[in-house]
Amino acid sequence: MNLLEKQILEVVEDYKKTNSIKTTAQNMKLSTGTVRKMLITAGGWGNRLSTDISILRREHPELDNSEIAKRLKISLKTVQLYSPYESMRTLNMSHDNTKPNDENIIDSGECGDKAEWVLSKSGKLIISGTGPMWDYDGNCYGMGRGPRPKWWSRRDGIQVKEVFVGQGITTIGQYAFSGLIDLNSVSLPDTISEIKGGAFCGENHMKRFVIPRGVNYIAWDTFYLNVLLEEIFIPTGVIKIQTYAFHACMSLRRMYFEGDCPRIAASTFDMCPEGAITVYHKKESKGWGEIWNGYKTEVF
Repeated sequence: MNLLEKQILEVVEDYKKTNSIKTTAQNMKLSTGTVRKMLITAGGWGNRLSTDISILRREHPELDNSEIAKRLKISLKTVQLYSPYESMRTLNMSHDNTKPNDENIIDSGECGDKAEWVLSKSGKLIISGTGPMWDYDGNCYGMGRGPRPKWWSRRDGIQVKEVFVGQGITTIGQYAFSGLIDLNSVSLPDTISEIKGGAFCGENHMKRFVIPRGVNYIAWDTFYLNVLLEEIFIPTGVIKIQTYAFHACMSLRRMYFEGDCPRIAASTFDMCPEGAITVYHKKESKGWGEIWNGYKTEVF
């Protein structure tokens, strides 16, 4: 690993923890301008590396990360950092809905006719049971006149940081996890067939998201105002993406589509960064061109 690569990786890792250019600059003893330039460099560098790594994986599936690092003359840590598709597949497979010990549970209740939830002191919210979750009221700015889930009303006390939905749950309810400012990770099972409108909308700390393979559309406002979301994995079954699904996802950089090109609404990517997103798709899938919705495409 050369000195520049090492320093860029250190800046990226620190910024992931702080979400603040100023704090990262102080921690790394650099100017804010230098940190900003390094993060911009890391973004472009990362897109190129992601493409190179994806091509090598496709042409040589027998290679592990160490061999890929050797061939591209980069560090193993760099391969791991810029293999977002592979890391998302791992995330999707490493589903964990283990319930916390009773002494760590601070609240619980029902969230469906056959579904229940528990919230631990650490901010881990676990949904278990069978069938659909209930729908809730609200909007993407945290307001609403109708019923909200009880875990939402506690968000300024014990903040929900992780959401684990157990096998058997089939539907994520409308606005179920909206406005959870401290939410940073979500794990959903393959039994999910529908994620309803506004389910994850509002500001939060999620940077990546894996949509379960049974889902066939991305509903309105699903990720509305997820300003830190960087990458998303979209399975084969998704054939349409509704209005404002990714509105103001200003950090979005990578979208991975396993299937054919979906139908989208005119406002689907409203206020997303122009030209900054790379759309990855399978070689055998249909409907993709070199440019899709103004974004460049790559085969993975």
